[in-house]
Formats: sequence, C-alpha cells, structure tokens
Amino acid sequence: MKRIVLSIQNQLLSEALSRALAETGSFRPEHVPIDRPLDTAYLCQALQAQILLMDVSNAPTATMKQRLEIALKVRSGLPSCKIVLVCDENADPFIAQQVKEARQVGKIDAFFYASVTAAYLTAALEAL
Repeated sequence: MKRIVLSIQNQLLSEALSRALAETGSFRPEHVPIDRPLDTAYLCQALQAQILLMDVSNAPTATMKQRLEIALKVRSGLPSCKIVLVCDENADPFIAQQVKEARQVGKIDAFFYASVTAAYLTAALEAL
C-alpha cells in the first residue's frame, strides 16, 4: 500500500481525491491540514510518504513558487518521494504552463490537470 500525502487547498477536492485513492485499496492517503501547508514536508518525512500530491493555484498558500519550495524540502529529506502537482488548466493556463515546465526540467515527477477522471488519476499514481 502506497503512502500518499495530499496537500490540496480545496477541501471538497481533497476529500474526493482521498476517497477515490482509498477505495482502490492501493493507497493510504493522509491530508495536510488546509491551514497548515507548511507542515507538508514534515508530514511526508514522518510518514515516509511515497507520493506527495499538491494542487497549484493562485491561492496564497498554493502558488507555484510555494509548491516548488515544499517539493525541494521534501526531496532533500526524502529523495524517493514522488512529487505530483494538480492544476486547473482551464481556470489558469499560465499556471498549467508553469506546471508543465516544472516537469520538463525535473522539478516534479508528474502532473495532472483537474479535468482528468478520478479513475485515470488513481491509475496513473499507482503506476508511479
């Protein structure tokens, strides 16, 4: 069973993803409290997470800059943890471009657009 940490600022999305992941039987999801995104690296280390899934948006605690800083902290303490970002490519094409570029230069391991189905997302995460 893969340990996955979710740092998703939208509570509804976070709960839906957590439920979809848990239902596969392949994941043990843990949430970073929405009001404590800076605890993400600590939680990943404490749980020895295999995957960190974070959303990127214009929210003050989920900007691309902040997410990449967290990813760097996680990688420094837990290099085997896969860093995965999710963004809404329709709501903010600029963020979607930044996320794609982060993957191209190796700052993250994978990304998904929010428009993919839960089944696709869980299958792709299982394959990481």
